[in-house]
Amino acid sequence: MTQPVPTKRQQQAAATQEQLLCAARDVFGERGYQATTVGAITTRANTAHGTFYLYFRNKQDAFAAVMAGITDEVYREAERGAGSDDPRVAIRDSIRGFLEAFVEHRKLWRCLIEGAFTNPEVEVVWLAIRSRFVERVEVDLRAFGTRLDPAIAANALGGMVEWAAITQFVLEAPQVAGRSTDETVDVLTDLWLGAVLSTATR
Repeated sequence: MTQPVPTKRQQQAAATQEQLLCAARDVFGERGYQATTVGAITTRANTAHGTFYLYFRNKQDAFAAVMAGITDEVYREAERGAGSDDPRVAIRDSIRGFLEAFVEHRKLWRCLIEGAFTNPEVEVVWLAIRSRFVERVEVDLRAFGTRLDPAIAANALGGMVEWAAITQFVLEAPQVAGRSTDETVDVLTDLWLGAVLSTATR
């Protein structure tokens, strides 16, 4: 079925919304969640203050839209290994894709954590992002077959990758600061496979 061609007005509206989203992404990354204001976003986007509210309810809504785009990118990268028949290759490629996209947007991940612990709406955004990842891991665990409760194990393994990324690439914990993505991917892959294969039932 042929999709209707957007009108000029619709194209302009889409361009304005994208302009605001790009500005919001930059400002949130530079200032953090608390210090970002709607005024700062509209100033960066070179739009009128009222224009913002044609597209977003508030700052939290704009941040949710920013993180939705970033999350889609992260998971597209994490899906790179999905076609491999070799479990190690599949898991390693998925972890690498996740970490590479995570590192590219690490300032926004810091912003997400900051907002999640200070604003209930942002907490919902974070939990939704995690849920998408954890549910995917749970499907993989059920395919492997494991004596572990798949939901609990998926939450733990997903959290391992997530917090390893946060502490190393966002907080730059001294124990791992400066270590390469390759090293981290290898260790996380071994830990993941060790946990899954040691409890496999098939």
